[in-house]
Amino acid sequence: MRKLLVIILMSFALLFVQSCENSCNMTRQIKLLTERKWINDTYIDYSINQEFSVIPEQYEFSADGSLTKIKSNDTIYGNWSIPECNYLKINAMTFKVAELSRKMMVLRYGDSDFIYRSVN
Repeated sequence: MRKLLVIILMSFALLFVQSCENSCNMTRQIKLLTERKWINDTYIDYSINQEFSVIPEQYEFSADGSLTKIKSNDTIYGNWSIPECNYLKINAMTFKVAELSRKMMVLRYGDSDFIYRSVN
């Protein structure tokens, strides 16, 4: 009887841990994304294991789903959405959100990571 009780409790514990891992707070992701301006000046290509510096691009994500990208003196407008948890769609491209915090965002596309730093 005790073994059965232990097995049942362990099953519930594993189920709880698994459900916590799969939880996603999209409201928090949207807030982190839209409250800051983001600068992209680095990406890593894991297929050749190399980091590259690029001309800095500033991204501003608005709560209404619009996007402003500033590169040098050019301003480009677009849109963004979160089609599912931990994914970010920018115009026609969908990225895996590898990390999103107040200071850093890492977007993964294939074998490449695009590193963004928070401006504010």
